[in-house]
Amino acid sequence: MLNKVIIVVSFFFSLLVTESLVIRLVDADNEKHFNKVIFELNKSIGLIFNDAVVSSEVLKEVVNLSKGGDLLLSEFNRVSKALLDDYNNVNSILLLPNGIVSYVYPYEENKNAIGHDVLNDENRKLGSLESILKKEVVIIGPVKLVQNGKQAFIIRKTILNENNFWGFVSSIVYLDSIIDSIDNVLLEHGVVDYSIVGYNPDNLNVNERMIRSKGDLSNEPMKSKVHVFNTTWEIYISQNSPKYSLVFAVFIFVSIVFLMAALLFKYINKNKNSEKEKRLLENEAHADFLTGLLNRRGFENRINILQSGKLIYGSIAIFDIDFFKKINDTYGHDVGDEVLVKFTNICMMLLPSEYILSRSGGDEFILLMPELDIIRAEEVCECLRLEIYKEKFTVSTAELELTTSIGVASYSNIVNIRSALNIADKALYLAKNNGRNRVFTF
Repeated sequence: MLNKVIIVVSFFFSLLVTESLVIRLVDADNEKHFNKVIFELNKSIGLIFNDAVVSSEVLKEVVNLSKGGDLLLSEFNRVSKALLDDYNNVNSILLLPNGIVSYVYPYEENKNAIGHDVLNDENRKLGSLESILKKEVVIIGPVKLVQNGKQAFIIRKTILNENNFWGFVSSIVYLDSIIDSIDNVLLEHGVVDYSIVGYNPDNLNVNERMIRSKGDLSNEPMKSKVHVFNTTWEIYISQNSPKYSLVFAVFIFVSIVFLMAALLFKYINKNKNSEKEKRLLENEAHADFLTGLLNRRGFENRINILQSGKLIYGSIAIFDIDFFKKINDTYGHDVGDEVLVKFTNICMMLLPSEYILSRSGGDEFILLMPELDIIRAEEVCECLRLEIYKEKFTVSTAELELTTSIGVASYSNIVNIRSALNIADKALYLAKNNGRNRVFTF
């Protein structure tokens, strides 16, 4: 009778554990998948708008170099034609002295915009003033263009003449130009239900700021942000539902685990293995108790293991959190520990599994990148730095913005890796002395 009760209780307990595990697995998979989609979207869309940003910057410099800021129409047309020939993602260029459209290229497509005063247009005023106040590129859109009624993004750059407002240069990117890129990235990652909302301070209507919307988002979609230079878009993606095959597989797994546990319980109690205890102590000695990463001893042990194999080249980086001591002094060490854990989780999410990440002490981390040359290693570290800079670190008592400084060096074989580590440490020192939030290489 007792055995039957145990079997029934074990069965229902297995069901409960299965449900909990499936929910956790699906949530973790959704979050990992979502973060990867956002990363790829940021990269793809950034490439498109980079053309427009560069075009605006070039024309701004041409205006600044012209006498008194007076630019001949022929010179404007020549420069604009060259820019549109070089940057295929840019559809039009406009020049707005005192905020009034005076020069357009191509002319026929944009002539109806001439004379448009964006600083006195209620549909453009706030976005224009934001560009003046921030003194940096602002991407507005999608908006309906006054010149041809098309949906587009306006990449606006403020031009100053001796620190006085001169006007704007605007590059135009049609909405249709980025739709395919968005669809391709999302389709490649299996996303079919999604919605992306653009940025326009002059229009609070979500539907009119809609960049793209497909599928059904009624089932609590995941929400995040896409960063396009200094502008932020909102993105909503439907969550994947658990598959029956996964539920069944987890249930079988849990049942087998319980069965094995029952069969081995007596054996484990009677045969405590000193070798197992030794391994546990060894793992604890090699692991950082807070983050779960390798500690400095574990990192040295991993290098020794690599030395016993084939000789390989690679790169190594040392990085830490800028002004971390100030966080501990201001919010306390408990908050500092929370920051370290979340910082570690983001690094682990962004870095490939074949890299070796360790916490060497305090807020300092070491990243070993086997078989990766210094150029590619610098790109990986720059990507990591940028993602940390964009991330909002929400802890129990505050929302913090962090930056990280990174020093990178390379090694030609595993024997001289410790020399490379010293060089990377010097590069980190230079990154700190040159303003922090940057990557330095030797």
